[in-house]
Amino acid sequence: MRASNKPQDPGAPGFPVVAGEFGAVVAGLWHGSLGRTVRCVPTRRTVAAPFGGGFVFGKWRVGQRAMAAAEWHWLHVLPMLGLATPQPLAFVGRGRRTLLVTGGVGGRALDAWWRKLQPEGRGGAVAEYAIAHVAPRVRALHGAGVCYRDLYWNHVFAADPCGTEPPTFLDVERVFRPRWRLRRWIVKDLAGLLASAPDDVPVRLQLRFLRAYLDAPVRGHRGLLRAIVGKAARIRRHAPRFG
Repeated sequence: MRASNKPQDPGAPGFPVVAGEFGAVVAGLWHGSLGRTVRCVPTRRTVAAPFGGGFVFGKWRVGQRAMAAAEWHWLHVLPMLGLATPQPLAFVGRGRRTLLVTGGVGGRALDAWWRKLQPEGRGGAVAEYAIAHVAPRVRALHGAGVCYRDLYWNHVFAADPCGTEPPTFLDVERVFRPRWRLRRWIVKDLAGLLASAPDDVPVRLQLRFLRAYLDAPVRGHRGLLRAIVGKAARIRRHAPRFG
């Protein structure tokens, strides 16, 4: 269920009433009376709230209405390109403030799975999952002329990296379809994955991931590989914006 395709104000006349438990959750998230904060930066806060035996995420922003609208848009479009995303449920807003509500996502980010399972000798399963399930989806995304711009392993979740359920891609507000210089943005996406990989992921596994992405031997793409490695080094040197 979703409240609207356009931002609405839960307190304004004519706001479409969402009845029942879900409506109460949306109102509680909007007014800040419900939910546990899981991330908070100056212009954005994400909270988790119980709903329907599971949970939902509410992400409210101040002064980023265009970005909120972009995320709402891509949450609907990316599944048509083969990338699972959190289920979009509601998009409401007033003035400079917006709230986007999505279904909860279970599991862990793939970098967190690696750090958990690698000491147990099962890190290879995480790498195989990424090679089998993430690489071809990123290839399909780029093949459609779309780039992520925020593609890091902490934005790729898996319920079970030893299973076959597809990964879920989070934080899609910066996804876009570049008009030109597509290769530049492809390099940035792949460099983001390289830069965010845990330090103990073997180079051979990273090369296997790239080979799976290319669906071709890496040796035929040395220029692309050099560009990715160089961009990854620059990404690593950046200080996190909010720590």
